[in-house]
Amino acid sequence: MSFFDIMQMCIRNLYRRKGRTALTVSGVIIGCCAIVIMVSLGIGMKQAQDQMLAQMGNLTRITVTPSPAKDAHKTLLDKKAVKQMGQLPDVTSAIVKNTLDLGELQLTAGEKNRFQNASATIIGIPEKDLEKMGYTLTDGKYPKNRAFEVLAGQHFAYQFTDSRRPEGKNVVDYWDNEDAKPFFKAMGTELSVAEKKQKKTSEPGENQTASSVAEWKEIQKLKIVGQLKENYDAGEETGSGLIMRLSDMEKLQKQIQKISGQKKAKEYSQVVVNVKDIKSVEQVENMVRQMGFQTYSMESIRKPMEKDARQKQMMLGGLGAISLLVAAIGIANTMIMSITERTREIGIMKAVGCFLGDIRKEFLLEAAVIGFLGGSIGILLSYLVSWLMNHISSLAPGGGDMDMMAAGGMDMMGGGSTVMSVIPLWLAGFALLFSVFMGVAAGYYPANKAVKISALEAMKS
Repeated sequence: MSFFDIMQMCIRNLYRRKGRTALTVSGVIIGCCAIVIMVSLGIGMKQAQDQMLAQMGNLTRITVTPSPAKDAHKTLLDKKAVKQMGQLPDVTSAIVKNTLDLGELQLTAGEKNRFQNASATIIGIPEKDLEKMGYTLTDGKYPKNRAFEVLAGQHFAYQFTDSRRPEGKNVVDYWDNEDAKPFFKAMGTELSVAEKKQKKTSEPGENQTASSVAEWKEIQKLKIVGQLKENYDAGEETGSGLIMRLSDMEKLQKQIQKISGQKKAKEYSQVVVNVKDIKSVEQVENMVRQMGFQTYSMESIRKPMEKDARQKQMMLGGLGAISLLVAAIGIANTMIMSITERTREIGIMKAVGCFLGDIRKEFLLEAAVIGFLGGSIGILLSYLVSWLMNHISSLAPGGGDMDMMAAGGMDMMGGGSTVMSVIPLWLAGFALLFSVFMGVAAGYYPANKAVKISALEAMKS
């Protein structure tokens, strides 16, 4: 018998028992839909977690800091170490990110040093690496030509006090009132790194503080040429600090050391290592630690979350697989009943010389067709259920909370909602193949039973 003949007999036999076939296919539909929806929820959780982590920080970035050990033979985080990090496998760049220690000096601005900042965060980065740091300019440009050009953080202006205002009213609190205007407007304004000298002998007037009559010695002028959008992933300096070229910072540091007597720093305060692929982060981080440095990356958070998501996916997939297993038992039961009813037919097929392999193929094909029909309809139904779940979660009050629940945790960064259920093509294809496989596996025993039936005994049945 040709495959076409066997297929015709298969379809005719299944159609002849429409009710029983429909019920068996329904079991496969439910089982297939259950496993697809369960796994899709796990995938939705994983995607939500990845989105949350991406909002919390760059997943391929490693922050390297010096070792806390005070051993004289410890490895220093210097130019040599940065060069070695840049040559590690899968590392795309190693960028110095040094912090300037102003000591007793302050940043001042305005007429007669009216506006003052005693706790400024100033970061030095090599000019060629500035644009690699992921900063977003909201105004101005990157430092290019003139010396001591700097970039200001989004809220940098709020860090200044107004020396002409009384204590308690000389600072603008941006966090309590985002619409409040800072005393000092950062963009397009020159700054000074200045040393505060002794106060004048004259008494301060009414509504003046003692600092308003202080003398200042200018050490270095700075020019703000650009303003950054706040992005804590790129660094806190994008919010309230200043960024300058590393070469300018080193010159300024030498001037400060002469004034304050500071010792020259032997190593950088921080290095940012960018890795090519998220899968290589753990390996690169271990190599940097072996060099003797401290590291931090999102890998310490991502790995446990990824493991937790994988366990949930396996648990949900297992629950769905149980439903499909029950459907497979239904297929086996249907095929055994079919063989019992068609015993005489099997005997006649054997008597006219039908090959045993063709008889086995017919029953296996019937089981496979049941699995294929159930799997196909189950997948279509799964897409419908998935769409309804996502649509309802987005429309319902607190839909964002439902998304967070689907992610297995809170979207702390508030970066937008994610879908609860995601059905990729590979999942639909796997579910269909698995349904067919379960159908064939369930039909294997009945098919062998049909082959073993005696032709003579079957004819008498």
